[in-house]
This record gives sequence, C-alpha cells and structure tokens, in this order.
Amino acid sequence: MKFEPPARAISITGFMGTGKSSVSEQLAERLGLECVDTDEMIEQRAGMSISEMFARHGEPHFREAETEALREALSGERRVVSTGGGILLRDENVAMLREAGPIVCLEAEPETILERTSADDARPLLRGEGVEPAEAIRRLLEERAPAYARADYHLDTTALSQEQTAEGVAAMLAEDPRACYFTGRPLKVPVEVEGAAYEIVVGEGLLGELGRLCAPAEPGVRAAVVSSDSIASLYADTTLASLAEGGWEVSLLTVPDGEQSKCLAEVGRLYEGMVEAGVDRGGRVFALGGGVVGDLAGFAAATYLRGVELVHLPTSLLAQVDSSIGGKTAVDLPQGKNLVGAFHQPRMVVCDVAALRTLPEAELRCGLAEIIKHACCFDATMFEHLRAHHEQVMALDGPTLEYLVARNCQIKAEVVAQDPLDKGPRAVLNYGHTVGHALERAAGEWDLRHGEAVALGMVGESRVAQWLGVSDADSAARQEQLIAQYGLPTSAEGLDDARAVAALHRDKKIVAGRLRLPLVPEIGRFEIVEDVPLELVERGLRSLCV
Repeated sequence: MKFEPPARAISITGFMGTGKSSVSEQLAERLGLECVDTDEMIEQRAGMSISEMFARHGEPHFREAETEALREALSGERRVVSTGGGILLRDENVAMLREAGPIVCLEAEPETILERTSADDARPLLRGEGVEPAEAIRRLLEERAPAYARADYHLDTTALSQEQTAEGVAAMLAEDPRACYFTGRPLKVPVEVEGAAYEIVVGEGLLGELGRLCAPAEPGVRAAVVSSDSIASLYADTTLASLAEGGWEVSLLTVPDGEQSKCLAEVGRLYEGMVEAGVDRGGRVFALGGGVVGDLAGFAAATYLRGVELVHLPTSLLAQVDSSIGGKTAVDLPQGKNLVGAFHQPRMVVCDVAALRTLPEAELRCGLAEIIKHACCFDATMFEHLRAHHEQVMALDGPTLEYLVARNCQIKAEVVAQDPLDKGPRAVLNYGHTVGHALERAAGEWDLRHGEAVALGMVGESRVAQWLGVSDADSAARQEQLIAQYGLPTSAEGLDDARAVAALHRDKKIVAGRLRLPLVPEIGRFEIVEDVPLELVERGLRSLCV
C-alpha cells in the first residue's frame, strides 16, 4: 500500500435506514474527528424540514441545496460527513467526495430498511400517494444501485448493531491509504532486505509502546539504550519504563551531544557500558536519538560481540526519514567523516512522530530538505501536498507528520531493498548531495547544516539538469520555490566559491573530469545521467554563491 496524503473527510452514505447518522457520530467519536450531517445543515439553512422542502419546492430544489451543503461540509477541518441517501446521484457530488477522502456506503436488506423506517413519517420518497413503502424501497434501491456502486467501501448493516457497524467501518479504513492515519493503529513499512527484512513502525506515542512492539524472546534479556544527554533528558524515562514493562533488563548509556561523539573513543565507552550491563549475544541495542546516535550506537551494535541486534528509535525528522533506514553505521576519524563503519541492518525502526514536536525549527527544516528531495525524485503527489499544506506541516499536525514520515520511509525502503550495500541504485538518494557536500565542506565545520547544504545542492543541480536539456525551466523553478517556502536556503551568501569548487574537485564520484549524477527531468521522476561535464556542475555551484 502506497501511503497517500491524509483525507480531509471520511464520508458515510447509503440508503435511508442503514444507520448513516448514528454510525457517523460513533465513528467520529472513535477517531477523534468532528461529525457533520448534510441533512441537518440543509434544514438549518432552510428553516424547515427536508420533507417540507420536498413538499414546497420539489426534489430538484433539494438536490441543489444538498450539493451546496456538501461543498461547505467538505471545506472545513478533518471530519466525518454523514450525507443524504441520494448524494451519489450527482457526478459533481461524487467528484467532491472522492477528492476529500474515502466514501463508505452502508447497506441493508429491504425488509430491514422498511422495519427501521416504518415509524418515521418524514420520509418524502416513501410516502407518495398510492405507493406502498416496501415497493418504494425496492424501486429506489434498484434505481440507485449504480450510484451506490461508486462508493469505495460497502458494508451490510442488516445484522449489525450501530457499534458493530462503526467498528466495521473503522476496520476497513485502517487499510485505506488516506484514512489509516485516523484509526489509531501504527503505520507499518516493510523493508525487504535479503536475509535481514524488518519493519519500520510509524505513529504517535510509540516510545511508550516499545515493550509491546519490541518484546524480548523471554523476560530478563539484557539491553542497552544509547542516547545523547539532551535526548535522554526528554525521552529516556518513557523508553526505559516501557522496555522494562515488556520484559527487558535495560540500562541507559549516554554520550555527549554533537557530532564530536561520533568517534572511536565513545565507541570504546559504549563497549565498556554494554559489558557492565551484561549485554550478551542475545541482547539488543536501542538507539534513541538523531543521526549521530544512530550512527554511533549502530556501529557499536555491529561490532560488539561480532554483532548484536539493533533497534533504531529516531527522534529527529532527518533520522526518521533517512539515516535510520538502510543499515549504514559509521564513526568519524580526525581525517574525515564516516571513515570507519559497517552495514548492520536493524531489527526494527520505531518512529514516534510526537518526538518531532521538541525539535528546534532549524533541525525540522533540515529534515524537510530530505523529504523535498524524495518528493522531487519519486512522488509528485507528495511534492504538491508539501506545497499546498505548508501550514499543517510546520504546525506539526499529527496525521500530516505520520504521512510524511511513513511515505518517505517507504520510498527509502524501496531503494534500500534494491541496493542494500550501496553499490549502485542508491545513487538516486544522492540528489543534491554532490553540490551540497562541496558547499558543506567549503563552509567550514558546522557553519552549514547538512539539510541546508542538500537544499542548496538541489537548487544547483536542478539548474544543471536545465542546462543539459534534461529538464525544463519550470521544473527547476518549482523545486527552488518549494525549498524557499520551507525556509531553506537557495543561495550561499558569503561563501567562497573558489573554496567550494576545490571541494567539488575532491568528490570521489569524479572520473576523468565527468560525473554520474541523479537529476530530475520532471517533478516525481529521476534519471541517472552519465558523464555530466564537471564544468557544468561548477557553474551550478557558482550560481549559488552570492
């Protein structure tokens, strides 16, 4: 299932007497959403009942009012919308409902409908002169069958209570790619690496569910939670308590904040801590933090006792959508970053999106640079969602966060499955990185964040694609506009371009003065371009330095 942007509405429709209104209310309460009823909206606007409206103005007038009420109902915040039984008769209504989210049609046997509506005199379509209600029900059901078939889901309520119906609808929506964010179930992304398959689990409040999600083979197994000082102060208590409740004998090992902790000296300290904690070959390391902790704890897990199991608990957006996926671990040497490392696939990755709400805004934006990169290369729908829903993204709206994290994990998981050891296809994930890394190195230690450098790199490399004729000016302009919309840099003010060009020439991907680069011909699609002239890449880099 490809994860899609969250629905704005879950619409419940169907014939009269199938339980639409009551079930919509129960479903909304279950999902924590507002419930609106288009029939109630029509009556409030008109100051009369629907049966009176039919009697005074006729059905065509009612259908116009129904469409207007539906348009208003779908324009607000996320909600469950209960509609009239004839809402699907109009193409305009169906288009609005589908654009907003999934459509659920409730059904029942004619005899059940008759029994449920027999005491209700306010049913104008069943109360015509000389027409028996049972006959009217059968006729209308037959006439409307093609319209009802247009719904995404159907549920027969004949033998179900209202509670059972609401439960049944919620179960169907749990598998829907637009409504799954509202059901309370974690989202699961499989990573199909040969011999080391695992799951990424995404949701709200998952650090408090770790004991259930990552239970040990038997009670008392030893584990180490590795975290940085600042992240441990926020999340260690919840993490340790949950793991202990699940049966782990767990110890906390902390390292100082910052890239300087990614060194062999800190790895040695972790080894000693794991020995003291009694972690054996059946134990596990939980990496709680951002990319630095993930790299460091991952490398320690890969090498301690020739390898123990690893679970990533990423707390930064960049770690959730990128560094925790794929099995790369490494530490730095004085001569350079990530010079000592190993591939060590985790047993599981647990992304608690609630942790993102404590991120400094600058770190959030850096993670968004990686998401924008994935959108440019793989998913035009996500690109458009980022463009159209900037406020929800920056407000850290729960379903929006779950969508972005789950979809980006899905994208990276698919690439990793094709190239687990980073020998070829993973090259697409380097979009923006060739120019970005040169700028990052030229800027000096930590003067330019990695996400900022990647954003700049995408701008520069989109211009290279345009100059090569791989893409048009519109594609480059749209990428730059989205990057700027999220507060990421599109120019490197004050940076020495000569120093950046010198850094570019040290790129290990250069062969005989030419590069192999992933470029974006159009939003949502990438192309690996061979033999890109280095002078064009230099030109792209220099165009950023102002």
